[in-house]
Amino acid sequence: QESIRVPLIVKDPRMSPEFVGTTNDEFTLNIDLTATILGAAGLDPLPSMMGRDMSVLYRKGGIQTGAAAQGIPKISASNDERHYINAASDGQGKYHSGSESYWRTEFYYEHPMHSNPQYIPASQALVRKDYKYFYWPNFHYEQMFDIRNDPGE
Repeated sequence: QESIRVPLIVKDPRMSPEFVGTTNDEFTLNIDLTATILGAAGLDPLPSMMGRDMSVLYRKGGIQTGAAAQGIPKISASNDERHYINAASDGQGKYHSGSESYWRTEFYYEHPMHSNPQYIPASQALVRKDYKYFYWPNFHYEQMFDIRNDPGE
């Protein structure tokens, strides 16, 4: 968990005062940094870019409380003209990689092998707030973790 969940400290002059000094447990990824920096510069990301502007999590009210109460974090409207896929049908739409109106609730992780598989083996994972599934292709080995009951896994 510690190798794929890296803390990020954000200092953004556009941050709403109610978010200064707070923490946020939403899934943000390294691909979101570029979209966030472009947004801070007043530029739109290219349509081919996959990242999201993280500032929607700490600006203009952040996550809408009504949707969050249903377990689906909804974000404020943006000027993003990119097209997003609809939420996945599993989990009654609770789990998805993000859409124009909702922040991601899961992500896919892939680490290809760059050298000796005994040193840092290749791995793939689907990570959610409650479960994490890992596959180690070099060893044909799978792991499933219940994060709520085993947070240190």
